[in-house]
This record gives sequence, C-alpha cells and structure tokens, in this order.
Amino acid sequence: MNRLNFVGVFFMFAVFVTFMGRPVDVLAGEAAGTTNKTEQKADQKAIETKLNDSLGMPMLKGEIWLKMTHDSKVAFVWGFGHVVTIENALMEKYPELKKDSFTTKTAEGMADMPMNDVVAKIDSYYQANPDKIEDPVTKVIWVTMIKPNIKTGIAGHPLQK
Repeated sequence: MNRLNFVGVFFMFAVFVTFMGRPVDVLAGEAAGTTNKTEQKADQKAIETKLNDSLGMPMLKGEIWLKMTHDSKVAFVWGFGHVVTIENALMEKYPELKKDSFTTKTAEGMADMPMNDVVAKIDSYYQANPDKIEDPVTKVIWVTMIKPNIKTGIAGHPLQK
C-alpha cells in the first residue's frame, strides 16, 4: 500500500474512532427534534467543528475528494468499511456493545456494496452538486447510500425526509 493509501485509511480510522457514540444523524442534517433548516446547519457545523478540534485535522470534503486519485478514494472507503467490520466483530464478541448505531446502520445500508460503486457515487454527488462541495464525504455516504437502504434511523429514531 503506498503512502497516500495508508494516509487515507489512517484518516478514515481516526474519523470513525471519533464518531463512535456520536449522533451521526446530526451530521446528516437530521437532528432529532430539529425541524428548522438553520438549526440543522448550526448543529451540523457545531459537530464538524468539534470533530475537527478532536482530530486536529479537517473533515474530508468534496474539494479534496475530487482531487484525490482513485486509489486514495478506494483506500478511504476501505478504511471506512474496515472500521465498521471491526465494530461489528466486537459487537458479536461483546453483546453489551450491540446498539442501533452509525456502524450498524452503515452495515445495513451498504451491505455488499462494491468500493468502486461507493467511490463513483461520491464522485457523482459532488459533480452534480457543486454548491455542496463543503459537505463531508461521510455525510454524502450517509445521504446517498446508507439512508435510502435502512428502515429506521440511528438509535431507532425515525428517518426524516
């Protein structure tokens, strides 16, 4: 694995370690009980700021994503999936960890989805929505691939349209 791919995998691991236990539906603009779009954007910005502060690095967004090589994008998606796989394995070993979390929703919504398809969908999203270039890649994955394929939201919350 070249250095760029390793950086992508490491970055994704760091992002997921930060996400564990966080309400990712807020990142997707679906804050429970928040109906005002201005409030949703403020909530999302607050979460992103908190993530940036805790990671010491910015979230991966469209501007950088579109400049990455295909191999680097695949490495990012691979890291994303690897963390989900690890978390699911831990939940099997330690049933007390089982919860209706971002990880379980990711596994449900992206079951058997090829990495190249994930990369293509993210590319298509940013190309079709140049005004959303600031959306984090994880939000794009949630909105375009996970959310359409799950029955309920995180922690059993209803999915908002």
